[in-house]
Amino acid sequence: MPRRHLDIEALRALACIVDSASFSAAAQQLGRTQSAISLQIKRLEQTVGQTLLRRVQGRVDGPTAEGASLLAYARQILRLNDEAYATVAQDAAPGTLRIGLPEELMESVFPAVMPQFQSLYPRLRLFVQADTAAAVRQSLAAGGLDVALYKHCGEAMPGSSEVLWQEPLRWMAGAAYRDSPVTLDGVMPLALFGENCVFRLAVTVALAQAEWPWVLQYSGSSTTGLCHAVRCGLGLTVLPCSLLAAGMADVTRFDGRSLPALPPARLLAEYAPGTVTAAARRFVAMVAEVKASRMAG
Repeated sequence: MPRRHLDIEALRALACIVDSASFSAAAQQLGRTQSAISLQIKRLEQTVGQTLLRRVQGRVDGPTAEGASLLAYARQILRLNDEAYATVAQDAAPGTLRIGLPEELMESVFPAVMPQFQSLYPRLRLFVQADTAAAVRQSLAAGGLDVALYKHCGEAMPGSSEVLWQEPLRWMAGAAYRDSPVTLDGVMPLALFGENCVFRLAVTVALAQAEWPWVLQYSGSSTTGLCHAVRCGLGLTVLPCSLLAAGMADVTRFDGRSLPALPPARLLAEYAPGTVTAAARRFVAMVAEVKASRMAG
């Protein structure tokens, strides 16, 4: 079988067209004319002998089955290409990557990501701000960060954000107190993160809608500290299901009533305006990969 080589810029054009659902938007993104992008896709389709994009009345309606298969490889090829270039070229030079993220990622995902990331970018200096979603988004808007990873609850999402993962929020209690939590005349005792935490906001909104009185019996910024408080029976909490720890249990009822429904929890990534470095994209991808592997396990 003759050896054939895929045009990496055509693969990049394919990915941009699928992501934007538009030849013109992809051309603008890549700094090319629409006719040049169309020619790249035509030659790519001739190379593989397959139609890669569905076109309906002149508009892109997603990839064909063959296009979707090639797109999966294209994304891997582009990631490796950009990563290889960044490692030996401009991003290998001394510089700083400024990252904002939730504190719980510092306790879980961050330690798993750092060794591999530092091996790829050994000369890159990191600045990390562990804070609430509001704080890291404010820093990003002010130009103080290159990328912000932040928690989000609810349906409406910032338009420029990328979803890294999503999972249910769960009501939790200490396992020893699951069936007999300490009640205060029907007032729900809570153990929560600080007042700017999106999980705390989701809880208080749900309880307000259910007209359910509550009292705060623990507040802190550490996931470890919060879990200790819940295990000791200080109150119920709400966390993503992946943070259910030993000595804690899911609960669905309290004081004879069903607990209110909660929105999903998401981790979003948002980049500073302008050119996004390969190092920033790779760090975000590594966080998503580590989290996905743990969710699957």
